[in-house]
Amino acid sequence: MMVKMKQHISAYLLAAVLLLPLTAGAQAVQFLDYNPDARTAGMAGAGVSLEATAFSMWNNAAAPALSTATMDAAVSYGLWQPSGAGNHVIAAAGYGRVARFMSVSAGIKYFSHSPYDITDAGGLVSGSFTPKEMTAGIGLAFRILPILSLGADVHYVHSDIGGPKKGGAVSADFGAMLDLKYLRLGATVSNIGSKVNYGGASAYGLPANFKLGAGTVQTFGADRRHALTVSLQGGMLFKGTALFGEAGVEYAWNDMVRVSAGYHYGSSSTSGVIPSYASVGAGFRILGIHVDAAYIIGTDARSPLTNSFSIGLGYSF
Repeated sequence: MMVKMKQHISAYLLAAVLLLPLTAGAQAVQFLDYNPDARTAGMAGAGVSLEATAFSMWNNAAAPALSTATMDAAVSYGLWQPSGAGNHVIAAAGYGRVARFMSVSAGIKYFSHSPYDITDAGGLVSGSFTPKEMTAGIGLAFRILPILSLGADVHYVHSDIGGPKKGGAVSADFGAMLDLKYLRLGATVSNIGSKVNYGGASAYGLPANFKLGAGTVQTFGADRRHALTVSLQGGMLFKGTALFGEAGVEYAWNDMVRVSAGYHYGSSSTSGVIPSYASVGAGFRILGIHVDAAYIIGTDARSPLTNSFSIGLGYSF
């Protein structure tokens, strides 16, 4: 039964994480690279230089320290690769300013994969198993100068894919942001931590990566009620040196209604990078309540990324 079970686990890993491959550079828990921020998703994930959101710990850990808001908290739901793996993602996160120069962030992300059948030695289905992964973390961000902030998050990672034992790890993210009023620069180093072992002879590294981005917000119109945000960034996986990049644009009216679009460039799934896709998004804000939604379009008609989406609901003041 264990042999059959392992065969099904292997088949699952090849299919359910087709775009987030475990085989690339012997890395596990690729769900860490999924960003649950619907606003950022509408800009194809170009969030390294984006102003602080409730999900900043997955954009840039340093961003909350430069925010003018006192607090921002949100929840989100996402469906990832619906025509392939059909992964469900639920997340909650937020930050709060605890001093003039310091903010605290916290967040949790739960990733549920599609179930697979477990068969006995005779090939009969004896049950099913739903792989699930989770990460929870807390972070601090400090405003070092009026235009410069630094931040760091620490996360506990839990992964249960049906192996001999559940995997666990501790990871850390680091970020820096420079706000020059008309230009924001951001840099992050993410998923630095211990390896994951599922009870076998091998241990798998985390998908450690580096990102560097630049963005700008321009207001225009006689009443300055129109705003255009442009964000560009590029990155590299430390293992295998695979490259990726994102570009996003967002138009906002009166800081109330937003629409966005973006493009993510990535090489084939065998490189450990999510393949290329386009995105669109929309959102609105009123009385501190903000709602955001994003939709993903794969550049290949057969891409399981197509029809992926995320929605978020939050409150800030």
